[in-house]
Amino acid sequence: MANPTAYFLLGAQGAGKTTWAAEHAAQLSTVILASDDIRNELEAQGINATSENERVFTLVEARLDVLLAQGKNVLVDATHARRSWREKEIAIARARGAKTVAIWFDVPLGVCLQRNARKPGTQRWGERIVSREFLCTVYLSLEPPTLAEFDEIQVIGFVNA
Repeated sequence: MANPTAYFLLGAQGAGKTTWAAEHAAQLSTVILASDDIRNELEAQGINATSENERVFTLVEARLDVLLAQGKNVLVDATHARRSWREKEIAIARARGAKTVAIWFDVPLGVCLQRNARKPGTQRWGERIVSREFLCTVYLSLEPPTLAEFDEIQVIGFVNA
């Protein structure tokens, strides 16, 4: 059995990560592991996931470890904005012998803001409209991936069609 691959999506809210994951998961033979899905699970249990980042990402890390141990390719859908936020997940992937691939969404802030404003606006994570201030803060804190972190980097840019 070949070693699995862990794909890490990196980008601000509205960059297109979740849409891209849904469109490419089958082609890449991956399981999608999304932090928004875990937040929705917590909310379904009556837990306000807004301030539960540590719990959410502890669950992401544990599930990533199990999936990679099973030899599955995993597509991790989260902002992964800062290197310190993604280092544990990358370490888990490396410990499991997985190839690490960053999918970097290099999308202009204005596009992210427009897409965010067009979200359904429900209470479900992933469909919520985040505040302009929060999105701008995340966008400005983005630390692009490096080959010191990942085995491969793919850049998804925005093409104005």
